Amino acid sequence: MPLLKVIVAITRPGRVGRVGRNIGAWFARHSVEHDGFTVEIVDLAEVGLPFLDEPEHPVTGNYLHQHSKDWSAIIGEADAFVFVLPEYNYTFSAPPTVLLGSDISRTKRLVGWERP
Repeated sequence: MPLLKVIVAITRPGRVGRVGRNIGAWFARHSVEHDGFTVEIVDLAEVGLPFLDEPEHPVTGNYLHQHSKDWSAIIGEADAFVFVLPEYNYTFSAPPTVLLGSDISRTKRLVGWERP
């Protein structure tokens, strides 16, 4: 069965409550009921992925730090993604923006989801 990762992308220190985690859990429950996916929740605050600390662009897959290698493995095993994002000033915050342009883009190219 395909693996769906529900990525809770609320990383702000001192975040209030677990609203993002609760929304992620709610979405995961509905996804399981759909019966088309195996579902896992990934909380970026627990992953501990620093912001922009690799010397090379993530699309190359050449990682220096273990936390980046771990993140790459988490993303690499997924068949689908859903992001639970906070809203700050009518848009989402910077960390998820970088993630959307990194390993996920590389994965899409490797499996042919994008045209060259």
